[in-house]
Parts: sequence; structure tokens; C-alpha cells
Amino acid sequence: MTSSAPPTSGHRPRRRSATVLRTGLGTVLGLTAAALVAVLVPLHWAQDTLVSKDGFTQVVGTLAEDEPFQEELARTAVDQAAERIVGERATGVGFLDRMLENAVRRAADVAAGLTSDPAYQRAWTESLARTHEANVPADGAADAPPQHLVLDIGPVLQEVDAAVQRAVGVDVGLADRESTITVPGSNTGRLIAAGTRLTDLAVPLTWVAAALAVLALLVTRHRLATLAVLGLGSLAGLGVVWLVVEESVQRASGVLGSDPVVRLAADRVLTLLTGSLGEHMATAAWAAGITGVVGLVGAIAVSGGSRRGVRPTA
Repeated sequence: MTSSAPPTSGHRPRRRSATVLRTGLGTVLGLTAAALVAVLVPLHWAQDTLVSKDGFTQVVGTLAEDEPFQEELARTAVDQAAERIVGERATGVGFLDRMLENAVRRAADVAAGLTSDPAYQRAWTESLARTHEANVPADGAADAPPQHLVLDIGPVLQEVDAAVQRAVGVDVGLADRESTITVPGSNTGRLIAAGTRLTDLAVPLTWVAAALAVLALLVTRHRLATLAVLGLGSLAGLGVVWLVVEESVQRASGVLGSDPVVRLAADRVLTLLTGSLGEHMATAAWAAGITGVVGLVGAIAVSGGSRRGVRPTA
């Protein structure tokens, strides 16, 4: 009577080695996909908000309804011009100079009250569109972006100037100043050129990240653990990217120049854009965190169930 030979013990180490190899490969693929996700979130945001003129004007155009900011911007522009007017037109006669100063103050009040006017809001939107066109080359254009940030606030200045002239009779000369302002030292040209090239890769890289994530889940035998790697890795990557963004914003804020109008407008726009990116990254972080926690809890539960399922042999 013959009996079947017990399975050789050599199969177990081979199976264990294969499992370790598959788990390691799945982890590497998962971490690579997670790193791409962390980069792709701001990349897609930049494509939709910075490169796209419509997206840019839609996001930053909300400042047209921010009355405190618009009032401060208009008043700052008029006050800046008023200092020049008072200095140039001072007569040395007390009551005449006081009349001039009173007229200038009234001009600032008129400018501040203008910001709720639909014409002013349209001028703000037009200024945004011109600023975007001045800095970001149109699709297919061979022109390189300017080396430094360019602000075109001509429509806003003209609207304020016309309103003050009508209401007070004082020509503050805002429409005569250079409406296209370059911010020296900002060095935005390189960033815009690089960002434009990178955003062109957003869609292909998204497909690559999706393929790597699916491949990671197919290769590994511990799919829930790999899911945790994907989610928590993406969450960590998003945190690192956000730290880089904050550092970049702080550097950009330090080179806005000394012109109070430029600094006020550019700083507020920069803050708004940073907040918009932060919202997108926070949404992605929540999704990544939930995915990671689900995978981690599931992996722990499966591992605990497997250990309980092993019965000691007598």
C-alpha cells in the first residue's frame, strides 16, 4: 500500500519570496502613483486657473465684489496721485491750498464709493484679462512670457479718473500714468514658462498615475495595505507640496515692489489664488486620507482575522 508523499517544504519559501516580491513591487508602484497625485493636484489647478484666461478671470474676478478691497485700492490710487497734485499745485496761499486738499479728499471718497458701480467692476475684469494676456502666452503662441510680472490696471485707473473728474472736477491724472506696470525682481517669466510646459503634461501624467495605481493593486497580494500606501502616501505628498507652495508665496510677496497700488493689488490676488489652490488641495487631502484609513483599517482587520484563523496543531 502506497501513501502520497507530503508536499515538499521548499514550496513555502518560494511562495513566501514571491509574496514579498509582489508586496514590495506593489508598494513601490503605489508610492510612485501617490507622488504623481501630489503633483497632479496643483498641476490641474494651475491649468484651469492660471494658464486659462477664463479660469483666471473667474477666480480673481470675485474681487470685484470685495468692496473693502476695491475701496482701499481706489482710495490708495487716488491718494498716491493726490500727493503729487498737492505738491505740484500748491500756491502758498492758505485757503487756496486747503480748498485743493479738500477737493482731493473728496476725490478719494468718490473713488471709494465707485467700487459698487457695475462699470467699475467691468473695468476690473478687463484689467484682469489684460494682465493675464500680458504674462501668459496664448495657446500655440511662440512668444515667451515677460521676465517679470506685468500688471495692466489701465481700465480701473481710467474709470476712477473719469468718475472723480465728473463728481469733483479734479483731474487726478490716473489715466495719464503708465497703466502697464512691471514688477522688477519678480522673475515670473521662468515660472510661467515652466508651468505652461508642465500643465501640458497634466492629462498624460494623470493616465500614468491611474495605471500605476491599478497595477500596484493587481500585482500585490495585500491589496488593502497597498490601498493604504496609495492614500497615505498621497496625503503626505500633498503636505510636502503645500509647504513648497507656502514658501514660494512668501518669496513672491517679498518682491512686489514699493508702489502701493501694485503691492495692494498683487498681494490680494496672490492671497486669493493661494486660497483657491488650498481648497483644491484640501479636498484632495481628505479623499486621500479617507482612502488611506480605509485601506489601513481593512489591512489590519484582514491580518487579525488570518492570525485568528490559524489553529495550532497537536
